[in-house]
Amino acid sequence: MKKILFTLLIIVCLIYLLLFVFSSKNKISKLGYSSKEVSLILENVPKESYKKITKKDDSVISIINSKGYKSSNFDKYFNYYSKNKEANLSDIITIVNSGYDLLDYPASSLLADLTLEKYFLIRNAARYLDYGNGKNESAKRIISVVNANGDKEFYTDTKPSNLDDGNLVLVNKFYHLPDGWEPDDLVVLSSRYNSGKNSSMRKEAADAFMKMSDAAMLDGITIKNASAYRSYDYQVSLYDGYVKRDGKIKADIYSARPGYSEHQTGLCSDINVIDSSFDNTKESKWLLENAYKYGFILRFPKGKEEITGYEYESWHYRYVGVKAAKIIYEDDLTLEEYYAYYVEK
Repeated sequence: MKKILFTLLIIVCLIYLLLFVFSSKNKISKLGYSSKEVSLILENVPKESYKKITKKDDSVISIINSKGYKSSNFDKYFNYYSKNKEANLSDIITIVNSGYDLLDYPASSLLADLTLEKYFLIRNAARYLDYGNGKNESAKRIISVVNANGDKEFYTDTKPSNLDDGNLVLVNKFYHLPDGWEPDDLVVLSSRYNSGKNSSMRKEAADAFMKMSDAAMLDGITIKNASAYRSYDYQVSLYDGYVKRDGKIKADIYSARPGYSEHQTGLCSDINVIDSSFDNTKESKWLLENAYKYGFILRFPKGKEEITGYEYESWHYRYVGVKAAKIIYEDDLTLEEYYAYYVEK
């Protein structure tokens, strides 16, 4: 008896399905679609989305035939296209497929390109577009600059650094340390690892620095700290001297204002020679290839001045830990870019 009832249920379901398909086929045909187009719609549009198709619209077929089309996204494609009929359909497909909720943004090739980038952050979407429209820059570069707040004027909209971020604490022209703050675990580097008067680093950073210096020595390379931890008061004296000598605008290019200096964290080191003569030396080249293995990154790289806010400094290295340093090295990031995606996100 159960077998007979089950068989009858299957038959009823099949009849209902056939009637539904036949009815849908009839309704869509009456709108003016060809038999081939009707078949295409029935095969590629979810049943619950048939109600969207209320008139003959060639865009329906174009959407279905687009590269990257996913039937589960049909409603989103259709709704987004209805608000962006002048946009390239492939861009619409790309934007919808990204999975980001961007349907209130105008469709464009720039927005489509942005969504394909690894470090795209939806919270910055409007800023990407504001900054990137009209500029001849790649989507990757736009994202790098905006994620680092490079679309804003330096030293505006500043906020306190999050000290709970530990080795990843961000101190730059937008994030500042508390007045007079200093780390509670500073250690002094011995003369074997130090050649300057600012010889203190936070313990973990100091241990990593000594390990890096020892490894370099095995390769015939001498790595010594020339300037590490600097107190708030020391930075006041240093910065004021630069301003007096070169003026505030020029000083801001190469020196941090008090409270905004990374040296105050005790996590960075100016290595060997604090000027451009260090660039392209065998020591500089060794650090570029190996520092990340010990948790250090080149803090102010060439070509990233708009992002870091500082001119290229081949001698300035910052400790962030091996895990973060590896990603920063491999993906050619700055700490600002890493922080926006991996810490703030």
